[in-house]
Parts: sequence; structure tokens; C-alpha cells
Amino acid sequence: MNLEQLIEASRAALQDQHEPYLWEDKVLVGYLNEAVQEACERAKLIEDSTTEAVCRIAVTAGQASYALHPSVLEVRRIAFNGRVLTESSFQALDEQDHAWESRQGMPFRFIYEQPTSAAKPTIRLVPAPAVDGVLRLVVYRGAIKPLAEGVDTGKPEIADRFHVKLIDWVCRCAYLRPDPDGYDPNKGQTHEALFERTFGARPDANVQRKRRDKHPRIVKMKGSW
Repeated sequence: MNLEQLIEASRAALQDQHEPYLWEDKVLVGYLNEAVQEACERAKLIEDSTTEAVCRIAVTAGQASYALHPSVLEVRRIAFNGRVLTESSFQALDEQDHAWESRQGMPFRFIYEQPTSAAKPTIRLVPAPAVDGVLRLVVYRGAIKPLAEGVDTGKPEIADRFHVKLIDWVCRCAYLRPDPDGYDPNKGQTHEALFERTFGARPDANVQRKRRDKHPRIVKMKGSW
């Protein structure tokens, strides 16, 4: 479905098909973009290994940390100069070697640092690279081409079969917006439940971090540093 069709379907679901509209087009477009991002975060709908801005990072000798594209939600695979790296965590590395942060060599592990309100998601190479190179990534990401009001032919980046399901999030947002005419929390909650049935519950960042920190203990091999 393109943007024009999605807006029409959203208005039909909201029974808001006659002017003056309760919800302007630009408001519905904003809800649709939010719906796409929510769907991607919940169901990991966009796997990417080819978009250069997202999946290729130039590496400089001596520099361990690299910011990821802000759309990245999860890293599936990383290779440095063709060598696949293993994901680890600060906890696992601290248990193995308290001096790991000061070492340089050929990276064979990485740490994924989740984004905060002030920073992008980051990849840290372990040990820090001793030579220049290139990282190639396979990631799950959110949309990087948002729908834009006035571009009726624009389409969400997720698979076509999920487009109509985005309307539940649009309705959820519309009904929960404080408004004397459109506010209906019961309908809002109903549509949120329908959206969750399709795409799953929103992931908990703390749970994800704890799972990441529970990697099996790494056994240090002779010459591994």
C-alpha cells in the first residue's frame, strides 16, 4: 500500500472520511511513521546487509569504538576485513582479562553498546585494531526513508503484507490523543492490543542488556591476544 492508500484506509477505520477531518493528513503520516518504527522494533522486520551507510564502517588503526547508523536496532553479524567477529560483553571480558581495554591486535570480538538519549548505538572492537580496515555488518534496523506528506506514492519499507496492520497503531495514537471529539481510550487500547498481536510486545531495553551480558564465559586460549 502506498501513502495515499494508507491514509484512506486509516480514515475509514477511524470513521473520519469527511472534511473537516478530526485528524489532519500530516498527523496521520506522523502516526504511520511511528507505526513502522514500532513494528520494526517489535518484530525485526528489516534485515539489511547492503545499505552502505548502515552496513559498512571504515576502521582506523588504534580506534576501538565506532558509532552505528541511528537506525540500527540489533547487530546480527560483523566481519572485520573478512573475519567474522564474536559478540561479547564488558562483564565477560572483565572476567577474562582486566587489561583487555588497553590491548591492540586483530579484533575477534565486539561489544554492542545500546543507544542512549545522548548517543548513537556503538560497536567496540576487541582488541582495538592494529591496522586499518573495513567492518561489514548485517543488522536489523528501522526505516531510513520515512513517509512524507504530499508524496502519495511513498511506501513503508516493511513487507507489503504488513502495511494494513500499521493502521491499528494509527488508530491507537489517534484515539489516545487528547481531543474533545476524537479521544476514546477504550478504542485506543483495543487497537494497541491488535497491533501487539501482529508485531509482538515492545522489547524491554533492560532485559535485552541482561541477556547480552549472559554470554557463556570465554576460555582464554594461548596466544588469543
